[in-house]
Amino acid sequence: MGILKPGLLLTAFVLTACGGGGGGGGGGDSTPPVTTAPVETDNGNTGTTPETPATTPETPASAPVSLTTGGTLSGWTYTTPEGREYVMRGTGISAGLTQTQRLTRDDRTPVSSTSWCCGRMSYTTFGTWTQYEKGQHEVFYTGDATLAANVPTQGTATYVGHGMRENILSDASFNIDFAAKTINGTIAGNDTFGSEIAMQGNIANGGFTGNAQSGGQAGTFTGHFNGPTAEELGGLAQFADTTKNASFGATRQ
Repeated sequence: MGILKPGLLLTAFVLTACGGGGGGGGGGDSTPPVTTAPVETDNGNTGTTPETPATTPETPASAPVSLTTGGTLSGWTYTTPEGREYVMRGTGISAGLTQTQRLTRDDRTPVSSTSWCCGRMSYTTFGTWTQYEKGQHEVFYTGDATLAANVPTQGTATYVGHGMRENILSDASFNIDFAAKTINGTIAGNDTFGSEIAMQGNIANGGFTGNAQSGGQAGTFTGHFNGPTAEELGGLAQFADTTKNASFGATRQ
């Protein structure tokens, strides 16, 4: 973990319990494939409205095992765009809880926060990073990826879990048709989470990609199945308005 600058304080919060439990009561200390996801570095943007108008993110050609819109991922470790490193599993944190690490100034003015979820999921971790002073909102997911050959090819399934914006959780559900290779999902909207996210896409090579909608804005989503036989899934949705970005994870019912 990086050295704090003078005048900055790091505070840890355990905010809420995640529902929709996944097999094994938290497990999660196995090591996923080490990957460094595509990175958008901190380029000095001072808000969510850049000088060049933001455009709708392009749908990825394929779904990576892990992905972040900003910073880097290596296994269960997330490094923020500002270089702070967080090990999200294997740290003794109780299962079933969302954790937030918040950086503040001496006067308690928030600078940034990093949140991740969910201890009850055995194979998946997803989270967010927010830089309040710059209005920067990043999301990420990682996990023990399912081999493409081990994703079911027949039948349907429902996955239930959560989506996350900043450190706010909302219920999420996904309907999968393995034979048709389609995925449809929703993260519920509410006063604290913000507008609903609706997702529709296709399954390929152990993952999925597609289009997303939130608050009248078009975006994209991508993710991957996790566990030996696709017991869980994790992913993210991203939009030109990055305040709508969200990560998610869900468990097969």
